[in-house]
Amino acid sequence: MKVFLSSLENGRNFELFPLKYNLMSYYYIKKANSDFVKAIIDNSELILIDSGAHSFQKGKKVEWEEYTHEYAKWIKENDCEKIIGYFEMDIDPAGYPYDYVLRLRSILEKVSNKIIPVWHKNRGIDDYIKMCEKYNGKIIAITGFKNEDIKDEQYIKFLKVAWKYGCKVHCLGMTRTKILEKVPFDYVDSSSWRQNAVYGNVFKGKKLKRERDLPKDKVNEIYKFAYMKGMEMQKYFEKKWRKYEK
Repeated sequence: MKVFLSSLENGRNFELFPLKYNLMSYYYIKKANSDFVKAIIDNSELILIDSGAHSFQKGKKVEWEEYTHEYAKWIKENDCEKIIGYFEMDIDPAGYPYDYVLRLRSILEKVSNKIIPVWHKNRGIDDYIKMCEKYNGKIIAITGFKNEDIKDEQYIKFLKVAWKYGCKVHCLGMTRTKILEKVPFDYVDSSSWRQNAVYGNVFKGKKLKRERDLPKDKVNEIYKFAYMKGMEMQKYFEKKWRKYEK
């Protein structure tokens, strides 16, 4: 299992070092310091790119085709071996027709063969099976949000179907360690490392306390410390599930 740490591009810039696996969102890449984004890619072993579709506030009007074409252009201009996949515009849970999602997917697939489809329950189980068959040998994605698309006890069944077709499964937003201890996903992503850093929390003795009005360099130091703690989680789960790696 590879845990991709997300939201690094959406935080404080600190001096980078050799990194393992990172997931960045195109939504935040557009706003981030381009040099820092490049540095993240250069210093990482592997990268995944999220479309950023879920980063928009509910009810906000978005020109999705225009956004998708911009995303596709970025993919074409920045693709490299370290980037192993780009998540599709999975906006059907927000009420958009699945046919429209497929149309947006086709725009992305014209510029890359690394587009990752994201299954949602509104598409039905038969569609999941067909998706795994179609994307044989590639990465497919499901969601890890509790009590949404998939019940916790069903994850193993979904993995077995995908593995039957040689797919690797990424579980989006799966940060619940109780599940990660039981289910050998191929990939997951987590932004939990940022939860303490974003509020300027620091350890004082054995207790976590919040400091206000921290100097900029101190905040950057806290982000770096929190990220390194996230790397410890990466190493732990990769070692734990190494026997399942294909």
